Amino acid sequence: MKVFALLTLLPLAFAHFTLDFPPTTGFDEDSEPTPPCGTFDPTASNLTAWPLMGGQIALDSHHPTMTILYRAQLMGSTSWFNLTNGFVVMTGLGELCITIPSVPANWSGQAGVIQVIGQPPDGILYQVSISPAIIINA
Repeated sequence: MKVFALLTLLPLAFAHFTLDFPPTTGFDEDSEPTPPCGTFDPTASNLTAWPLMGGQIALDSHHPTMTILYRAQLMGSTSWFNLTNGFVVMTGLGELCITIPSVPANWSGQAGVIQVIGQPPDGILYQVSISPAIIINA
C-alpha cells in the first residue's frame, strides 16, 4: 500500500524543467505546456546581455530523459533561429549548460527572446528567457 502511494507521486516529481539562465520570463508548471512561452509573454523590459558568440543556456531537468530544442527570435519577429544544430537529447535528471556558437551578426543591439522547448515522455514544455528578453551585443 505504501509503495503504491509513493509510485502515484512519481509523475509529479518529473513534471517539468526550469530555465535557469538566461532568467526565465516566468514559471508555472501547469502552464508550461502552453506554446510558445508557457503563458508568459516577453516584453522589452529587464533585458539580459547576450553575446553574438558563446552565449550560455542553463536548465534543470526533472525528467529522466528529454529532447530539447533551443531557438531565438528578435522581438516583433515571426521567424525563429535554431541555436543548436538540431535537437539535444538529455539523459538523466539534473542540470545542463550548453554554449551557443553564435546568433546572426545583424542581431547586434536588438532585443530578442530565447525559447527552450523540452519534450519529455509525457508532453511538450515551453519556457522563454529573461524577464522578458535579451539584448544582443558584440
